[in-house]
Amino acid sequence: MSSSSSEPRPPPPPALQKSLSRRVSFNEATFKNARPVRPPPSEYSIDTESQNSDHFGRRRGCLSACSSCCACTSIIIAVLVTLILLLGGIFFAFVQSNLPEVRLHRLDVNELEVNGDTLSANFEVRLNATNDSGTTELGYRGLTAAISSAGVKLGYVQLADMHQQPHNTTDIRVRSVVKNMTVEEAAGKELLDDNEKRLLVIDLVVRGHMDFYFGGRRLSGLPFKIDCHSIDQSEIDNGRAPKCNTNLSPLS
Repeated sequence: MSSSSSEPRPPPPPALQKSLSRRVSFNEATFKNARPVRPPPSEYSIDTESQNSDHFGRRRGCLSACSSCCACTSIIIAVLVTLILLLGGIFFAFVQSNLPEVRLHRLDVNELEVNGDTLSANFEVRLNATNDSGTTELGYRGLTAAISSAGVKLGYVQLADMHQQPHNTTDIRVRSVVKNMTVEEAAGKELLDDNEKRLLVIDLVVRGHMDFYFGGRRLSGLPFKIDCHSIDQSEIDNGRAPKCNTNLSPLS
């Protein structure tokens, strides 16, 4: 038994060897000659172009949508800014038209002494404030006044609050007193000479806050300024009452 199992097997018949060699050589040749299958050039290019066109189409759509959105936003902002400016202009015109008319009608120099570089003075200025509005009442609060002449400051005073009815004229008295104030000697001498000749030129500035009462409503706390610039003493002596500029002054 053992001797018969160790003997080599007989070779296959020649016909079977020939068929196996043909099958193996055919399979190797088929594998070497095989190539990856690609779509026809025309179909590949058509698919690529369609994909690119779809991509660019979506991109153009997004850009056009963004442009439309930006345009609408710009239009809305422009309309809002225009409305705000329009309403602000109407409000400013209304308030400005209801400010009082102010005239400086009297200037009294009760005292003016200069000793070298020392000045003592007592000035009194009177203003007429007229409320020409037929329906709006005016309230004056936190009033301060400053007087100067020839570059010399002649005092800074606080004034009393007041209330003014429509079609009413109120006299505002501004009195400034300084004692032994140091000034340049040339400026003090110029003040004395101008006063003796009745040629003093003064500047008066009144600042404060104004309240408007109309139709049962109150618009309060608007800053304003009365500017009486370069008022000539001789003009007042001749009976004239120079008009002062009255304006809203939010920055003053």
